[in-house]
Amino acid sequence: MLSGAEIDWGVPFSTSTTVLKDDTGEIGEACDDTAVPIVLPRRDNPMSHVVCAGRPSRAPNDVTSVEVASCTPGETDEQGISLDRDDDPVAPTSQKRKTSENSTPEDLRLLAQEIEDLLNNAAANDTVQECGPAPLRIIATQPEKVLDLAHAKLHASPYQSVPLQWRRLFEEASLYNAVKLLKARSLGTLANNRVKLRRTDADVVGVSESGDWLQEIVEVLDRGISLSGAPGRRPVFDAIFEQLCMHIADQDRFDWTCFHILKPPELKSRHPSIATDGPFDLETFQQRLNRDCKPVILSSAIEHWPARRLWSDPKYLLRLTLGGRRLVLVEIGESYVAEGWSQRMMPMRDFIATYLLPEDPAETGYLAQYDLFAQIPSLRDDIRIPDICYSTPPPADTDALRTAGLTAVEQLDEPLLNAWLGPKGTKTPLHTDPYHNVFCQVVGYKYVRLYPPNETDRLYPRGLDEKGINMENTSRVDMSRLWSQVHDPPADEADRLSGEFPLFKEAKYVEAVLKPGDSLYVPLGWWHYVESLTASFSVSFWWN
Repeated sequence: MLSGAEIDWGVPFSTSTTVLKDDTGEIGEACDDTAVPIVLPRRDNPMSHVVCAGRPSRAPNDVTSVEVASCTPGETDEQGISLDRDDDPVAPTSQKRKTSENSTPEDLRLLAQEIEDLLNNAAANDTVQECGPAPLRIIATQPEKVLDLAHAKLHASPYQSVPLQWRRLFEEASLYNAVKLLKARSLGTLANNRVKLRRTDADVVGVSESGDWLQEIVEVLDRGISLSGAPGRRPVFDAIFEQLCMHIADQDRFDWTCFHILKPPELKSRHPSIATDGPFDLETFQQRLNRDCKPVILSSAIEHWPARRLWSDPKYLLRLTLGGRRLVLVEIGESYVAEGWSQRMMPMRDFIATYLLPEDPAETGYLAQYDLFAQIPSLRDDIRIPDICYSTPPPADTDALRTAGLTAVEQLDEPLLNAWLGPKGTKTPLHTDPYHNVFCQVVGYKYVRLYPPNETDRLYPRGLDEKGINMENTSRVDMSRLWSQVHDPPADEADRLSGEFPLFKEAKYVEAVLKPGDSLYVPLGWWHYVESLTASFSVSFWWN
């Protein structure tokens, strides 16, 4: 699927037309980027050519108060369980907290050498040689010029059509650029006040203006992953980030408290609630599916996850993202169908400070439908794939077979995982997905409303939008203007919707408020609207 939305990387990319040369001749011409905006698919997602939860495709990620108690390291929760992963018996040793004195120049020189040694070994089934010899001759000494070339090639056509070798070249040049930055730091030439290693107006990696040398390197690496998809060197990126964890100085601390989670009022509704049952083992859940394949909330099914006691502490999230330096792709706007909606790349600590911690942020930022666990493998260790994801739902009925995008998806070997992290007030419009889904509420509360597939015609699916994107899996009805948790909608709003969408009021639905620890099973083809009632961290598992 192609997205009409461009990603704001926080810094300008090169827009000039330049001819790149080494001492033997031309490498290639860097064309004007403004001609074709880059379009990025989701990593290994069979839905990359169709709408996923209505959202435009985004970058590959092989690579969205009142007084509260502080969750500082060493403290325990109400169950007496440590809130610090250092004391967590179920946490893998490799993921426990690492601290170090300030890194020495020798440490950084050795790290740069280790990366170079890895790059000297060709990637499996490599295609980078197809880019020609000229860029490869200078990639170690002038990676910035090679990045300019590869970046221009990535912009020359829709992302799905870009030949693999240009993605590999961008990936390889990003790693060599990281080596160059590490060497400069080890020699003392990359000072805390940031030395400009090359012209800013052509800086495709957009090094940090913060004076944080580690942030500069992280941005180079994360953008390398995001723009290339890391098709050949993902293990090298992961190894570098693991090593960089050792170079975070002890003064990288924030006095943030836990996310403020205030239990919302009880849901008042004349409509049926989503059934609550379980938790189930796989066999019992399979028997339930065979009898009645309908939505169900599974209570306490994820209480054994380390995430349940760790993810409410923003300092923990910082620690697992190199002090919050890792870049994440954030959706800006109330929802993906709202006017002015955009995507912005930013460090995790900026996302938390700007959108999650303020009681009333100036705008809504949502880390939504994001493969955070591929980007930050240590977070993946905090969750478990629910057994019920390996169940076999009964064949879809006629209505479910009409689900938008269903014919385009492939059979999954393993469930697709996505993270959903955002403040109170984030909204996912009424939509449907071509998968079965287990939506696990780890932190905070969310309101959900579900309509069965046989109500599709009463929900007014969208068609192609003004940019030619197929949005038929998303309803035209603005649920955010209709729903109120406690009170009925204003009469004039109900009248307006009845006039514009006369069949909508006849559609039958079920609803509920998900609390921390709940897991919601959403069958294939069921329409669902989701709204955060507090700061919230959720994980979805799609399978077919």
